[in-house]
Amino acid sequence: MATDITTIDWTDHQNDTSSSLYSPDYTYSNDKYSCIRGFYFAHLVFNYLVFLSGIVCLATRVAPPRYKWLHSWFGRVYVLSMLWSTVTSLLMNNTGLPLSTIISFGAVMGGLTVGWIVIVVYRSGMDRKAQQLVQERSLVEKTKLGTPPIGDTTDGGQEDLDLTKMLNDAKMDIVNSKTFVQRFFSLKALHGILFFTSWMQITGRIFASNQSGDFTCHTYPVYKPIDAPQVPEGAEDELTIVPTTDPDYDRLPWAAAGPVAWTMQIILGSMFGAIVVGGLVSWRASVKAQRISGESRNSSRADSSEVMDEEDVLATKDKDVRSSRRATVGMTNDHVPNVEKFSDEEEE
Repeated sequence: MATDITTIDWTDHQNDTSSSLYSPDYTYSNDKYSCIRGFYFAHLVFNYLVFLSGIVCLATRVAPPRYKWLHSWFGRVYVLSMLWSTVTSLLMNNTGLPLSTIISFGAVMGGLTVGWIVIVVYRSGMDRKAQQLVQERSLVEKTKLGTPPIGDTTDGGQEDLDLTKMLNDAKMDIVNSKTFVQRFFSLKALHGILFFTSWMQITGRIFASNQSGDFTCHTYPVYKPIDAPQVPEGAEDELTIVPTTDPDYDRLPWAAAGPVAWTMQIILGSMFGAIVVGGLVSWRASVKAQRISGESRNSSRADSSEVMDEEDVLATKDKDVRSSRRATVGMTNDHVPNVEKFSDEEEE
């Protein structure tokens, strides 16, 4: 089926040295970039990082336990690579995306989002169960042997405890106690299914896409012949190429300072504001902590003083009792004849 081609007058771009109409390396119209050839290669690199990190994540599930820690780290590489792959794809626009690719990308981002939330919930629950199990085992051990609880560093306490190993052992015991049904219908299994589905969409596109390196920015936008506020007058009757510069550039917030200077002001201003607010919050928190610490010390001193006062009262009472006894004995000796007086040393 033949396709009709509508010719457009682009003579106004022929003498415009700033126009990207004849450049295969980038597309720039209305003071905006829609395609930069270099971003294609960056996009390719990040997609391969997605592909390779996904393979490592799959391999670590069947690897020996000492390599299990690699799963979470390469999972982070997978997520970050996916983010940068998405960013670089924004400047690869030529003719848009087919519907199948849009649906596939929905599976990519959907699996990534839900799968990440699922594993966060799973790990939180696993940490809570492991901590509870370690605490229960500690109490049982204490009851059996009469040893101080975990964390007690007094004489006879357990000073050299590897809490990380105890928690990991508890987690392994929890996992090993699960049945097939509990393993298959679990949040961890759902996480694996969703991330594998997400990974497969990228893997399929890598091997189905043209990787010869001949990518070019080969299209240029034109105004649609429609009645819309963004379409200039006269463009409704014939196709009109979008100009290189924005006719209403002065309305833009960066018109005065320029896009680079304006953007750097926003970035540096945000950083400075965060530093100032962070400093104030940190100062307020430190002052509050010092006040609480001072109140705690004063309370401890008051408690010690009260204990000492109680001891002094008891000592005074004891002294009064002893003095009274001595006086009584002295009076008795004075009134009883031929009776030897008791000395303080003998009474004591």
